[in-house]
Amino acid sequence: MIASLKQILKQLPEEDTQYYRSKNSALFSQLNKVCIVVDDDPTGNQTVYGIPLITDWDMQVFIKEFIEGTPVFYVLTNSRSLTAERVEVIYKSIAKNILKASKLTKRDFTIISRSDSTLRGHFPLEPETLQTHLELNDAITVFLPVMFEGNRVTVNDTHYIKQDDALTPVNKTPFANDHSFKYSTANLKAYIEEKSKGKTLADNVFSFSLKTIRRLDVDVFSEIILEIPPKSYCIFNSLNYADLDKVANALLRAEALGKKIVYRTSSSFVPSYIGLAPRGLLSTDEIFQKQSECGGLTIVGSYVKKSSEQLHQALTLFQTEHCIEVEVAKVLSNTSEAYINDLVSKIDTTISNGNDVIVYTSRELITGSNTNTTVDIASRISKALVDLVKGIAIQPKYIIAKGGITSHDLATKGLGMKRSKVLGQVQAGIPLWKMGEDTKFPKLPYVVFPGNVGDKTTLKTIITKLKTP
Repeated sequence: MIASLKQILKQLPEEDTQYYRSKNSALFSQLNKVCIVVDDDPTGNQTVYGIPLITDWDMQVFIKEFIEGTPVFYVLTNSRSLTAERVEVIYKSIAKNILKASKLTKRDFTIISRSDSTLRGHFPLEPETLQTHLELNDAITVFLPVMFEGNRVTVNDTHYIKQDDALTPVNKTPFANDHSFKYSTANLKAYIEEKSKGKTLADNVFSFSLKTIRRLDVDVFSEIILEIPPKSYCIFNSLNYADLDKVANALLRAEALGKKIVYRTSSSFVPSYIGLAPRGLLSTDEIFQKQSECGGLTIVGSYVKKSSEQLHQALTLFQTEHCIEVEVAKVLSNTSEAYINDLVSKIDTTISNGNDVIVYTSRELITGSNTNTTVDIASRISKALVDLVKGIAIQPKYIIAKGGITSHDLATKGLGMKRSKVLGQVQAGIPLWKMGEDTKFPKLPYVVFPGNVGDKTTLKTIITKLKTP
């Protein structure tokens, strides 16, 4: 049932107006822990800036970050696109290597399992696997899927998508019917019971109401958190950053007093927790340290409706000869290698002449006769896009990658990214990375554009912002 935000606000006390964000920065520093965000999707760093992103979870990688004193870094797993069996193996390996690195370097850590604000993902598998193999047996799990940049909020223990005054429960949106992560309820207590298959009952999940969060003294708040029994789940209602920053403050205080916590959150929690000061959208001067005479490259792999709508608008910026459609039928044919090589040559020629290029897969969704053949088709299409990026010899002025899986595969398999840094947002909810020195194109501005973010004109807006004069 759709709720009215105005009516809910009438029943709530005013938010706590203390500026907790700066207090959180000090508390986080005093903890002297490395905050490791294990992210199931490459778009989850959309709320932060100046933070490293790594795609390798070998123990030596963690040791290096610990020794260098990196306060926060993301580990990009892309696990939302993988099977549960594969995810368990990966998260077990990550946890074991973090624990070994921590013991060797004598650096403590905080672990955040970052996932989707619309409740899709391998839950509770990911946080529970981390908790077990990090030997955090006495920890509680904080479940906080709010993402204000995407209008995802939690009130009265129910998770909503906000649009103006209307609050729509997430189980009444298409996200709840995801073919891999289907669920039936937006009540977070009931959601935990459903996804844990009854292992954790809704009645045993702790929660803090907005009324409690806004009225409670933060020291008392943290003392209550300390009393939550080990292995329990706890949810915190939040409508905005004022609520979330106060929640993070209480959690940091509880940690300082010895409370062990595993976090399962979406994107908004990280800047609250580490006390990262808010920052506006990146300017073109911040994006381009020096101007390039080459054209930029946009690649649209996402098939969701919004992506196709955005593509349609963006195509109006380009001359016909600068639009390259990757025909799926040809990708799946026996002559695909020659076909891709021809496209690579065309891209190189166009961008070397200073012209921007947009590449997109044909919009017809082709599926197989069963799940395995459908997955195989998707993999071959993804490989074709990766081969395009691997094949080009000219460094573009920028790359925009449209789609979560597309952006991950192009960065890791196409560009060979091992470590990069998120610079900030190029548009709301859309992060821009600067590629590391070990990638194919060092310091390349790389835009990670989620499939379901923005309106019909957002892709066009970004290309216009970055467009070669």
